[in-house]
Amino acid sequence: MKLIELLDPRRVVVPLRSRSVRDATRQLAKALASAGAVRDEARLTELLKTEWPEDVVTVGGCAFLPHFRTDAVPALALALGIAAEPLSLASDPARRARIVVLIVAPTAEAPAYLRAMSAVAQALSNEDTLAALLAAKTADEVMRIPGLGETPVPADVTVGDIMTAAVVSVAPEMPLKEAAQLMLSRGVRAVPVVGANREVLGLLSDGHLLRFLLPHTVTALSTGSHRAVKRPPKGTRSAAAADPGAAPVRDVMDRSVLCLAEDQTVADVAALMLSKSVDRFPVTRDGALVGFLTRGDIVRKLLGT
Repeated sequence: MKLIELLDPRRVVVPLRSRSVRDATRQLAKALASAGAVRDEARLTELLKTEWPEDVVTVGGCAFLPHFRTDAVPALALALGIAAEPLSLASDPARRARIVVLIVAPTAEAPAYLRAMSAVAQALSNEDTLAALLAAKTADEVMRIPGLGETPVPADVTVGDIMTAAVVSVAPEMPLKEAAQLMLSRGVRAVPVVGANREVLGLLSDGHLLRFLLPHTVTALSTGSHRAVKRPPKGTRSAAAADPGAAPVRDVMDRSVLCLAEDQTVADVAALMLSKSVDRFPVTRDGALVGFLTRGDIVRKLLGT
């Protein structure tokens, strides 16, 4: 399948007469409804009012890509608009672009949804296709752009295609303070805890750092008061109680960790993220750590941002 097959001249709005990305998205939603691609227009309209994302994805700095999963539509649908002047976000006026692509899909169609997003990003990365879109004056001109007819909608993207291979990990014996310093220096929110053979033993997150290293600071910030330091149980001596930073990672890590295989599809992982409320996974091969995947990785790497 090619990207052009997901478009329809009735769902291409040129010129797009809007003052903001949000207004443009509403106009594109109306175009979808007028073309018969929406089963419940009122539901979609309400969704755009109440579920507008705080940070709309920008593709390659040249287009905005608002995207929603909703059963207000019976199948995957795209609408594309091109404004005469750059549009901006109310939350970030510095981000400006003339192209807006709205993608909506039923909640159960995660695979098609992700593939469409990837195809749009691939098409917009082509300079000739981008230039032709910006120069188009009518919907028919857009539909005749070669790049849209040549860009394939990819097959299922796998975990191995987009995972971070150079993954930061820590040993279970590492003191928590050292692990915290490593995470801060590498700018990561979680690290797998691995054994001598790279087997995954657990997961250490920024939540653990807050919970074990900064309890008094967090309490002070949230309540304006300081709690007394808790004493260790009578008759025990604990270096970790006196200095939480000296506690080994194994004492605070999550031991129950969901791991992924490289050949799992990203669509399956997205569904797992939603059902299990998990947003980061170690990736293993033959029991050994080979990568790491987060919700942000899926968005950034599929869209090329």
